[in-house]
Formats: sequence, structure tokens, C-alpha cells
Amino acid sequence: MMKRILAAAVLALAAGPPALAQPAPAGGVPLGLRLLFVAVDRNADGRIDEAEADQFVDNLFAQADSNGDARLSLAEVLAQQARLAPGAAGERAAKVQFRQMDRNRDGFVDGREANKASIAHFAFLDADKDGVITLADLAGRDLTAPSLGAAAAR
Repeated sequence: MMKRILAAAVLALAAGPPALAQPAPAGGVPLGLRLLFVAVDRNADGRIDEAEADQFVDNLFAQADSNGDARLSLAEVLAQQARLAPGAAGERAAKVQFRQMDRNRDGFVDGREANKASIAHFAFLDADKDGVITLADLAGRDLTAPSLGAAAAR
């Protein structure tokens, strides 16, 4: 369940201020986001499906969960953010998204909370609603994450 955190964590980080600040061709995808896309697209078919997203995020979540308790604290998320995309803008975005995802306000993001938000965000990124994310889905769009809290409430 926690492995579905991809959209809410990884792509949200990539689509947030650090990646958006990079120049992109008109209607294109910023370089940082393209590089992340290639890393997630393990079979190099130009599509990120749920299995690839799950595999990538399993590894990312395990790296972030420094104490191994199967949930993420804000400190763990910020430490991972600093490793992947350092900077004040990324840190602010991570804090906002953490608060949105922590629906029960216990100070942690558990699998259920992450799953609800990430399903909604994956759907947001999948512009043509074909069940996979492609560069065409990402090109020329404002990829700033919608309110994950509102999406997770649905």
C-alpha cells in the first residue's frame, strides 16, 4: 500500500519548484523531470505503469523510512527531500504536502494516507487517463501538485 506514494512524493518533488524552475522547451518537460521519468521507466518503453512506479517508490520509501517503522515522519521526509532536491523551495513544498497527506494529524504519513493521496495524484499526472504516465502527459502542463488533502478526502 505504501508503495503507491509515488505521485505524492517522488513526482510531486520533481514537479515542484526545483524542477519547474528549470528551462523546458515550449510545451516540453523540464530536464530534471525527464531524468526522473527515465529512472522510473525501468523497461524504457516510454511509459510509467503502476508496477514501475511501485518498484521505484518501494526503494525510495525504504530509504526515507530511516527508523524502519513503516511510516514517515516530517523529519524523514525532509531528510529525503534534502538528499534528492535540496533547497528552500523544495523543503516548503514537502512540508505543505506532508501536512496535506497526514489526514489524521498524528505527525506521520502511513500507508493508507499515502495511498489515497498518491492514487489521486497519479490520476492527475495521467492526463489522457490511459493508466500510464508518459512524457506527453507531463509536457506543457503546470505539474504543481493539486491539494493532496482534498484529493485524498474523495
